Amino acid sequence: MGVGNDWPLVGREQELVFARRALADAEVCGLLLTGRAGAGKTRLAKVLLAELAAGGARTHWVRAMSSASTIPFGAFAHLLPGGADGTADRAHRLNQVAGHLTRGAEGRRLVLCVDDAHLLDDLSATLVHQLAATASAFVIVIAPHGVSVPDPVFAMWKDRVAERLDVRELTRPQTTELITATLGGRLEDEAEHRLWHLSLGNPLFLRELVQGGLDSGSLSAVDGVWRWSGALTATPRLVELIETRTDRVDADERRLLELLAFGEPLGCEPLVRLGAGRVLASTEQAGLVVSERTGRRLNVRLAHPLYAEVIRRRTSPLRQRDTYRILAQTLDLTGARRAEDKPRLVRWRLAAGLPIDPQLVRAAAETLLRKDFPQAEQLAAESVRSGGGFGAKFLLAQVRIAGGRHADADALLVELAGETVSDAQHARVSATRALNLAFGLRRADDAEAVLDTAETAVSGTADDLVTARAALRAAAGACRTALDLLGPVLDRNRRADPLRLGALVVAAGTLADSGRTEACLGVVEEGLAIAARISDASAPGARVRLEHARIVALCRAGRLEEAEDLAGAGYRDAIGDPWGPALAGAAASLGTVALACGDVRGAIRRLREALAVDGNDQPHEFRPAVASALGRATAMSGRPEDVDLPGPLGGWARAWAAASRGETSRAAGLAAEAAAAAEASGRLGVAAEIRHDLVRFGVDADLPPDVGGILGPLYAAHARALSAADAAGLDAVATAFADTGSRLLAAEAAAQASRAHRATGKLGSAVTSAQRAQAWLASCEDAVTPALALLDTPLDLTVRELEIARLVATGLTSRAVADRLFVSVRTVDNVLRGVYAKLGISGRRELASVVGRPEPGSSPGDGP
Repeated sequence: MGVGNDWPLVGREQELVFARRALADAEVCGLLLTGRAGAGKTRLAKVLLAELAAGGARTHWVRAMSSASTIPFGAFAHLLPGGADGTADRAHRLNQVAGHLTRGAEGRRLVLCVDDAHLLDDLSATLVHQLAATASAFVIVIAPHGVSVPDPVFAMWKDRVAERLDVRELTRPQTTELITATLGGRLEDEAEHRLWHLSLGNPLFLRELVQGGLDSGSLSAVDGVWRWSGALTATPRLVELIETRTDRVDADERRLLELLAFGEPLGCEPLVRLGAGRVLASTEQAGLVVSERTGRRLNVRLAHPLYAEVIRRRTSPLRQRDTYRILAQTLDLTGARRAEDKPRLVRWRLAAGLPIDPQLVRAAAETLLRKDFPQAEQLAAESVRSGGGFGAKFLLAQVRIAGGRHADADALLVELAGETVSDAQHARVSATRALNLAFGLRRADDAEAVLDTAETAVSGTADDLVTARAALRAAAGACRTALDLLGPVLDRNRRADPLRLGALVVAAGTLADSGRTEACLGVVEEGLAIAARISDASAPGARVRLEHARIVALCRAGRLEEAEDLAGAGYRDAIGDPWGPALAGAAASLGTVALACGDVRGAIRRLREALAVDGNDQPHEFRPAVASALGRATAMSGRPEDVDLPGPLGGWARAWAAASRGETSRAAGLAAEAAAAAEASGRLGVAAEIRHDLVRFGVDADLPPDVGGILGPLYAAHARALSAADAAGLDAVATAFADTGSRLLAAEAAAQASRAHRATGKLGSAVTSAQRAQAWLASCEDAVTPALALLDTPLDLTVRELEIARLVATGLTSRAVADRLFVSVRTVDNVLRGVYAKLGISGRRELASVVGRPEPGSSPGDGP
């Protein structure tokens, strides 16, 4: 797929207003467009020239080139008269060419656009000035930022004959708008983040990056959303464009650019000590490098991230090694005092072939675990090779797990298990392997076997193994068992160390599912405090899982506004994180909040993103919950998808799918079974939500009012009001749901209240409740649930009659309906006859207009 040469003109409204004002001003005869290469100067000029030509002006495009810069009127050669006198003096030749151009306009307004004006020969530059100064033509001049233009061109602006317009790079929102308009679909946030930070709003660079992604297949659309998988690929044209800029340097300047490409940012002071003061000034003036103050340090970096990509690609391995040697020397000059300096120094010394302590290599790998996986793995592997021992090899396994390389990690852990020299080491390796097998490789039975074997091999109780066992039990839904296992572990381990943190992580998710929201939030607070004090390598993924558990707990407690703020902040942080699980967890949290609020479209988007993120398998006990939530959300949008999940979470999703298809009886049965199973295992918070969904399906249900937060009592009040057909009670419940931010639940309760009001003849109250429901639904995009259907369905049909009528209205035959509901065909036909009699219609063809629209492409069958 190609994206074409001319992208939509986005984000240039102010520039167009300025230019059009200059063109309309009789005192202005020129416009100087300047800006960095690729910022869009030429594109803007072409739009202006096209507008002027459409208005009747005589327009000419002139492109200056270095090859013609020594030829008089070289840039205007294609516009010169065939019989021009090449022997005439300078003034005569200028008048001759100017006269030819003005006569050629034939009375129309003459407009010239001169691109790359800094390359004009002297006579051409003088002609441009003369045409503008005498008002013979309006001249649009384009020149790159930071270059010297011929004096006559500069004089146009200095003498105020022409206005100057700086064309800057696009802002981030404008960049996103441009990509969306070009691709015809929304860009996934992670892809938007990567494209923005590589292009920095430069339209030309952006276009080539997008084209490279399309050509390589890395950029593709799924369900109308464009996402990026794999490496960003620059097109050959983009490489050539950057090389054109970076090749115009001398040997010393090239060395500086190479140092920055492999080591940016670099402090200004050590570079000056190395004798780079002159080239720092010249390259900054040329727009190749920029300086910026970070705290007390003045840092230097390349002016654009893509410069580094191209320079690194063109540097030979031998030259790279020498570059890293100089970088290491440069950092040695500062003493590597900052925390981020130490891993950089280790990497550079290794790349330069210089000796380094294996323990320092391991420490550097730990530091880079969340920041740069390829580098972290290289350093961990180097630490193993150089004799780092057990710690180095175990770290390498953790890096591979965190990077999604679960099979490689398992092979290494198997090897490491045979090399352990203590019970503590053996327990730690076995616990890590069990978690990797269960959550990375989906081999839960093998994980249990590993723990069984390890427990017999070590003496006494190994809390690493107990915590891993609790994690497996929690993932299987056995919350009571998991918490029973974790209690003694937490009692025995009071220190703020990785072992206690691991137990807190499992406890947090388990408490959230149990409905013990306040206890969960307390555990999360303690866990996050510990995670902030220890390295990510000590407990990979701990922070991600704690933050997600907090969001789930806040949603179950009815604190949706707080949950939304935290989830949004977490997602913004995760977007720039190269670690897939961080983004997966943040997207899952946003999706959880969106579903709780009733934003069905937003929930589907974020939950799909959580499941699609690269490398998101590193122990995520909440992954099945995300898949179940996605299944429920798609069903709530009227597009149910089959969800293949075991246990209550799978049954819960299948219940919503059945409800979406109009199979209310089956939906109620599946939901009741899922709720009972969740209650039996101690997942009382999950069970309360499932039982409340029975109420949302229109089915009577008993709900305990003592589940954590304010939602538990609301669920119970909703069930009582629906069972009693208490319209006022349903209205009150709707208001209470809306106060928590649960707008879809509020709309559904209001729809049920409207029906209850109609049943008692209170039509005014029914209309008011219906209007409230519609108002709340305005922020519940794509929501189509059974309760909402009550707003448009006949009043006097029973639940069973309405269920069968809706299924028949979709085009199903009586036999198909009977098979779905596990009843006889005779029962279906008898119910239909009663429905026709109540509604005063003659057959199936009229059902759709009364109880709902058929699915696209379906047609109601004939028959009674």
